[in-house]
Amino acid sequence: MALDTLSAAKTLKNAGLAEASAEAIVALLKQSSELPPIDHLATKDDVKEALEKAVLSLKLFVASTVLGGAAVIVLAQIVTKALGIAA
Repeated sequence: MALDTLSAAKTLKNAGLAEASAEAIVALLKQSSELPPIDHLATKDDVKEALEKAVLSLKLFVASTVLGGAAVIVLAQIVTKALGIAA
């Protein structure tokens, strides 16, 4: 519901407030009743997409860590056999 600023100011003036005071009060009421813009906030879809990307990134990190560790173990075994070192 929109605030009828003219009517509100007239009501305050008729109640005995000075015009400047009535207009200041109405301006504050109007300002406090307006909602802030929300176009910069994330939507559910934005959050879902970000979460999916984060999960994929984590899966890739874990997979590369596991594969990297396995590669090091295999390489170590190959080197120890090639050098004739008992493991």
